Amino acid sequence: MLSSSVFILLLFFLCPGQPAPQCAVPESQKDLVTYLLNLMVQAETDNAQNSLNPNPSLLLGLRLAQQHNLSVEQSALTKLQQDVVSKIQGGLPFSSGNVALYCMAMQASCHDPSDIPASVLPGGKLNLVNVLEEKLVEEIFNIEKAGTPVTNYYQVSLDVLALCLMGKPMTALTTQVLIDAAKTNKFNLSGTFSVDTGSVAVLALTCLKQFKTIQAFPTLQSRIESTIRKLITKIEQQKQESGIIGNLYSTGLAAQALVANQVNFNCNKTIKTILAQVSAGAFNNPMTASQIVPFLGGYTYLNVSSLKCSADQNNLPLPTPTHTSPPSSSNISVQFTVANPFLNSSNSIDVSVLNGSTLLTVMEKAAQLDPQHFSFTIQPSAYGPYVTSIQGVAGNSTDHTYWQFLSGTTSLSQGVGDYKPKNGEHLVALFSTY
Repeated sequence: MLSSSVFILLLFFLCPGQPAPQCAVPESQKDLVTYLLNLMVQAETDNAQNSLNPNPSLLLGLRLAQQHNLSVEQSALTKLQQDVVSKIQGGLPFSSGNVALYCMAMQASCHDPSDIPASVLPGGKLNLVNVLEEKLVEEIFNIEKAGTPVTNYYQVSLDVLALCLMGKPMTALTTQVLIDAAKTNKFNLSGTFSVDTGSVAVLALTCLKQFKTIQAFPTLQSRIESTIRKLITKIEQQKQESGIIGNLYSTGLAAQALVANQVNFNCNKTIKTILAQVSAGAFNNPMTASQIVPFLGGYTYLNVSSLKCSADQNNLPLPTPTHTSPPSSSNISVQFTVANPFLNSSNSIDVSVLNGSTLLTVMEKAAQLDPQHFSFTIQPSAYGPYVTSIQGVAGNSTDHTYWQFLSGTTSLSQGVGDYKPKNGEHLVALFSTY
């Protein structure tokens, strides 16, 4: 039986430079965290070998861990620097939240995002912090003009968090944008509170309230603290008996928000449930692994500004290749529906696929059987294949529309390339707004 001391809650007062309060992963299960890190290391290695775009979330997750493969992390940092210079030079699409993640990943690697080598640019360097500040100004301008950000409030919250971690003072207007969004339920997605967005907003506001320039205005400080409390209440309302908060994949960010504010939420139970899901393969997507690893390692994104790279140990060897089991030979039958309430249309089809197939395979089979009603397009993303259109209808950031996937009436928390349907399941692609 495990000693109860293994699960002791470390009660530290959180501020930049100090570790977050944490529950410890039992010694007997720390290999599961190593497994997640190995997935991320392998993904970074594959990206480098196949000349794929680097992923800042993976490097950020690797840095907020107790184990490190220093050569892989250094290679990932170099690739990020090269990629960001290429994006800026070529004028390629670069959303504000993505810029924020690049900044945070570089800062977590102890490299200044305002001083990126860039021989192809004037001055021989790139100041990515200035780029992020400009992106945030565009977001705020659009909120004032159209009532919504250019992207969404998740990305706006990331922007504020990244700039705060780099010590950039926020204007009262910027701070008020998050406060007003929380007050007017702008963190909702399809009418439901977004735990992911609310959690990142909490982290951003928690960082902001420690600024002396903010503390100099007691009224604003009070609003920030009141908003944090309000959002934490909403996050806690999404906690399930199992310890999951929102859904399985929002739990990592939610737990960070709660421990950053010393909220007692029985994180021992949350860790136990998360580790069971790791064992079941629920975090085999490296991107989802990167979002749970910081919490399991006792970190939050607020620790990005205080990491000491010189103290890192090179204690995470490259993973050994594992044997892949052959696919199942048995079939399952599922119903797949495409529904667009804006066009008052709904089409359903029964599809038979191999047991263990993904939702993407179901969609491909449906498109083969009836291309008129089930054809679709995808594009690669950090989480895997992302569905951009079905029946020729594409989501639109201006109209805030997207294709939402459900099992029955429950929204799926995994992407189409990861979710594996069960026999008899009813899967739905619903054109929705956010």
